[in-house]
Amino acid sequence: MQLPVLLFGKKLEDEAIEYTLGPAMMVPDFRMITNEKGFCRAHIKKLIEKRNALSLALILDSHLGEIESAFELKNNEKAFFKKKNTNNPVAEAFSHVAGECAVCSRIDNTLERYFSTFVFMLKSEKGFLQKVLEKNGFCFEHFAKLTEVAFEKLSNKEIEKYFIPIINMQKDKIAEYHEYIRKFADCFDYRNAGKKMDVPSNILTKTAELLNGEFEE
Repeated sequence: MQLPVLLFGKKLEDEAIEYTLGPAMMVPDFRMITNEKGFCRAHIKKLIEKRNALSLALILDSHLGEIESAFELKNNEKAFFKKKNTNNPVAEAFSHVAGECAVCSRIDNTLERYFSTFVFMLKSEKGFLQKVLEKNGFCFEHFAKLTEVAFEKLSNKEIEKYFIPIINMQKDKIAEYHEYIRKFADCFDYRNAGKKMDVPSNILTKTAELLNGEFEE
Protein backbone atom coordinates (compact mmCIF):
# COMPACT_ATOMS: atom_id res chain seq x y z
CA MET A 1 0.00 0.00 0.00
CA GLN A 2 1.33 3.41 -0.90
CA LEU A 3 2.05 5.93 1.83
CA PRO A 4 -0.26 8.63 0.42
CA VAL A 5 -3.18 6.25 0.81
CA LEU A 6 -2.17 5.47 4.38
CA LEU A 7 -2.01 9.15 5.26
CA PHE A 8 -4.61 10.80 3.06
CA GLY A 9 -6.56 8.49 0.79
CA LYS A 10 -10.18 7.70 0.38
CA LYS A 11 -10.85 7.96 4.12
CA LEU A 12 -10.28 11.71 4.00
CA GLU A 13 -12.70 12.10 1.10
CA ASP A 14 -15.34 9.96 2.84
CA GLU A 15 -15.02 12.08 5.97
CA ALA A 16 -15.49 15.27 3.94
CA ILE A 17 -18.63 13.84 2.31
CA GLU A 18 -20.06 12.77 5.68
CA TYR A 19 -19.21 16.16 7.17
CA THR A 20 -20.93 18.00 4.33
CA LEU A 21 -24.21 16.14 4.85
CA GLY A 22 -23.95 16.06 8.65
CA PRO A 23 -22.23 18.50 11.04
CA ALA A 24 -21.62 21.06 8.31
CA MET A 25 -25.34 21.77 8.21
CA MET A 26 -24.87 23.65 11.48
CA VAL A 27 -21.59 25.39 10.59
CA PRO A 28 -22.32 28.80 9.02
CA ASP A 29 -18.80 29.24 7.62
CA PHE A 30 -18.91 25.96 5.72
CA ARG A 31 -22.47 26.58 4.53
CA MET A 32 -21.22 29.83 3.02
CA ILE A 33 -18.64 27.80 1.09
CA THR A 34 -21.19 25.26 -0.18
CA ASN A 35 -23.54 28.09 -1.11
CA GLU A 36 -20.87 29.84 -3.15
CA LYS A 37 -18.87 26.96 -4.66
CA GLY A 38 -21.26 24.06 -4.94
CA PHE A 39 -19.66 20.74 -5.91
CA CYS A 40 -17.66 19.14 -8.70
CA ARG A 41 -19.22 16.33 -10.73
CA ALA A 42 -17.44 13.57 -8.79
CA HIS A 43 -18.48 14.83 -5.38
CA ILE A 44 -22.08 15.73 -6.17
CA LYS A 45 -22.41 12.11 -7.36
CA LYS A 46 -20.99 10.84 -4.07
CA LEU A 47 -23.31 13.12 -2.10
CA ILE A 48 -26.32 11.76 -3.98
CA GLU A 49 -25.17 8.18 -3.39
CA LYS A 50 -25.26 8.79 0.38
CA ARG A 51 -29.06 9.00 0.09
CA ASN A 52 -29.34 11.77 2.67
CA ALA A 53 -31.96 13.49 0.57
CA LEU A 54 -33.08 16.17 3.03
CA SER A 55 -29.61 17.44 3.88
CA LEU A 56 -28.57 17.55 0.23
CA ALA A 57 -31.83 19.27 -0.75
CA LEU A 58 -31.25 21.99 1.88
CA ILE A 59 -27.68 22.49 0.68
CA LEU A 60 -28.75 22.71 -2.96
CA ASP A 61 -31.60 25.05 -2.03
CA SER A 62 -29.10 27.54 -0.60
CA HIS A 63 -26.67 27.00 -3.47
CA LEU A 64 -29.31 27.58 -6.14
CA GLY A 65 -30.34 30.75 -4.32
CA GLU A 66 -26.74 31.94 -4.52
CA ILE A 67 -26.68 31.24 -8.25
CA GLU A 68 -29.96 33.07 -8.77
CA SER A 69 -28.57 36.10 -6.98
CA ALA A 70 -25.63 36.11 -9.40
CA PHE A 71 -28.08 36.77 -12.21
CA GLU A 72 -29.09 40.00 -10.50
CA LEU A 73 -26.12 41.91 -11.86
CA LYS A 74 -26.12 45.68 -11.89
CA ASN A 75 -25.85 45.91 -15.67
CA ASN A 76 -28.69 44.82 -17.89
CA GLU A 77 -28.37 41.78 -20.16
CA LYS A 78 -27.57 43.76 -23.31
CA ALA A 79 -24.65 45.45 -21.59
CA PHE A 80 -23.06 42.17 -20.52
CA PHE A 81 -21.34 41.46 -23.80
CA LYS A 82 -20.52 44.91 -25.10
CA LYS A 83 -17.03 44.77 -26.54
CA LYS A 84 -16.02 47.92 -24.71
CA ASN A 85 -16.06 45.95 -21.45
CA THR A 86 -12.59 44.67 -20.58
CA ASN A 87 -14.05 41.88 -18.46
CA ASN A 88 -16.95 39.55 -19.04
CA PRO A 89 -19.24 40.06 -16.01
CA VAL A 90 -21.28 36.93 -16.75
CA ALA A 91 -18.22 34.67 -16.85
CA GLU A 92 -16.87 36.28 -13.68
CA ALA A 93 -20.19 35.88 -11.87
CA PHE A 94 -20.38 32.13 -12.50
CA SER A 95 -16.72 31.09 -12.64
CA HIS A 96 -16.79 29.94 -9.00
CA VAL A 97 -19.71 27.63 -9.75
CA ALA A 98 -18.00 26.07 -12.75
CA GLY A 99 -14.52 25.68 -11.36
CA GLU A 100 -14.73 25.02 -7.62
CA CYS A 101 -16.06 22.46 -5.15
CA ALA A 102 -16.75 22.74 -1.42
CA VAL A 103 -15.70 19.13 -0.76
CA CYS A 104 -12.47 19.46 -2.78
CA SER A 105 -11.72 22.67 -0.90
CA ARG A 106 -12.15 20.97 2.48
CA ILE A 107 -9.95 18.05 1.44
CA ASP A 108 -7.26 20.43 0.13
CA ASN A 109 -7.26 22.42 3.37
CA THR A 110 -6.92 19.24 5.43
CA LEU A 111 -4.14 17.96 3.18
CA GLU A 112 -2.24 21.21 3.68
CA ARG A 113 -2.15 20.49 7.42
CA TYR A 114 -1.21 16.86 6.81
CA PHE A 115 1.71 17.81 4.58
CA SER A 116 3.00 20.23 7.19
CA THR A 117 2.63 17.58 9.90
CA PHE A 118 4.39 15.01 7.72
CA VAL A 119 7.39 17.29 7.20
CA PHE A 120 7.48 18.12 10.91
CA MET A 121 7.49 14.40 11.79
CA LEU A 122 10.42 13.76 9.43
CA LYS A 123 12.72 15.81 11.64
CA SER A 124 11.09 15.29 15.04
CA GLU A 125 9.98 11.65 15.26
CA LYS A 126 12.75 9.09 15.45
CA GLY A 127 12.36 6.30 12.91
CA PHE A 128 9.67 8.05 10.87
CA LEU A 129 11.91 8.66 7.85
CA GLN A 130 12.89 4.99 7.78
CA LYS A 131 9.23 3.96 7.79
CA VAL A 132 8.62 6.28 4.84
CA LEU A 133 11.55 4.81 2.92
CA GLU A 134 10.14 1.29 3.40
CA LYS A 135 6.92 2.19 1.57
CA ASN A 136 6.18 2.07 -2.16
CA GLY A 137 6.57 5.74 -3.02
CA PHE A 138 4.12 8.58 -3.55
CA CYS A 139 1.67 9.35 -6.29
CA PHE A 140 3.03 12.39 -8.08
CA GLU A 141 0.22 14.74 -7.13
CA HIS A 142 1.17 14.30 -3.48
CA PHE A 143 4.90 14.02 -4.14
CA ALA A 144 4.93 17.39 -5.90
CA LYS A 145 3.03 19.04 -3.05
CA LEU A 146 5.15 17.36 -0.39
CA THR A 147 8.30 18.59 -2.12
CA GLU A 148 6.92 22.12 -2.13
CA VAL A 149 6.11 22.04 1.59
CA ALA A 150 9.43 20.38 2.53
CA PHE A 151 11.51 22.98 0.71
CA GLU A 152 9.44 25.72 2.36
CA LYS A 153 9.71 24.42 5.93
CA LEU A 154 13.08 22.65 6.10
CA SER A 155 16.53 24.21 6.22
CA ASN A 156 19.16 23.24 3.66
CA LYS A 157 20.76 20.82 6.12
CA GLU A 158 17.38 19.30 6.99
CA ILE A 159 16.52 18.87 3.32
CA GLU A 160 19.80 17.05 2.79
CA LYS A 161 19.21 14.80 5.79
CA TYR A 162 15.47 14.16 5.70
CA PHE A 163 14.13 14.83 2.22
CA ILE A 164 16.82 13.99 -0.31
CA PRO A 165 16.48 10.31 0.73
CA ILE A 166 12.76 10.51 -0.11
CA ILE A 167 13.53 12.04 -3.50
CA ASN A 168 16.02 9.25 -4.16
CA MET A 169 13.45 6.65 -3.09
CA GLN A 170 10.91 8.09 -5.52
CA LYS A 171 13.50 8.19 -8.30
CA ASP A 172 14.49 4.56 -7.67
CA LYS A 173 10.87 3.43 -7.66
CA ILE A 174 10.26 5.11 -11.02
CA ALA A 175 13.37 3.46 -12.47
CA GLU A 176 12.25 0.06 -11.14
CA TYR A 177 8.77 0.33 -12.62
CA HIS A 178 10.11 1.72 -15.88
CA GLU A 179 12.30 -1.37 -16.27
CA TYR A 180 9.31 -3.62 -15.59
CA ILE A 181 7.24 -1.73 -18.17
CA ARG A 182 9.97 -2.18 -20.78
CA LYS A 183 10.08 -5.92 -20.06
CA PHE A 184 6.28 -6.12 -20.17
CA ALA A 185 6.19 -4.45 -23.58
CA ASP A 186 8.90 -6.84 -24.80
CA CYS A 187 6.61 -9.76 -23.92
CA PHE A 188 4.53 -8.86 -26.98
CA ASP A 189 7.49 -9.09 -29.34
CA TYR A 190 7.25 -12.31 -31.39
CA ARG A 191 10.98 -12.82 -30.89
CA ASN A 192 10.34 -13.34 -27.17
CA ALA A 193 7.56 -15.87 -27.63
CA GLY A 194 7.85 -18.58 -25.01
CA LYS A 195 10.38 -16.70 -22.92
CA LYS A 196 9.64 -16.25 -19.23
CA MET A 197 9.59 -12.59 -18.26
CA ASP A 198 10.17 -11.60 -14.64
CA VAL A 199 7.39 -9.01 -14.55
CA PRO A 200 4.56 -8.59 -11.98
CA SER A 201 1.24 -9.55 -13.57
CA ASN A 202 -0.31 -6.29 -12.35
CA ILE A 203 2.53 -4.00 -13.40
CA LEU A 204 0.28 -1.68 -15.44
CA THR A 205 -1.96 -1.09 -12.42
CA LYS A 206 0.99 -0.72 -10.04
CA THR A 207 2.64 1.82 -12.35
CA ALA A 208 -0.60 3.76 -12.77
CA GLU A 209 -1.02 3.84 -8.98
CA LEU A 210 2.52 5.11 -8.50
CA LEU A 211 1.83 7.90 -10.98
CA ASN A 212 -1.77 8.73 -10.05
CA GLY A 213 -2.53 7.17 -6.64
CA GLU A 214 -4.37 4.00 -5.68
CA PHE A 215 -7.73 3.33 -7.29
CA GLU A 216 -10.98 2.83 -5.41
CA GLU A 217 -12.09 -0.74 -4.87
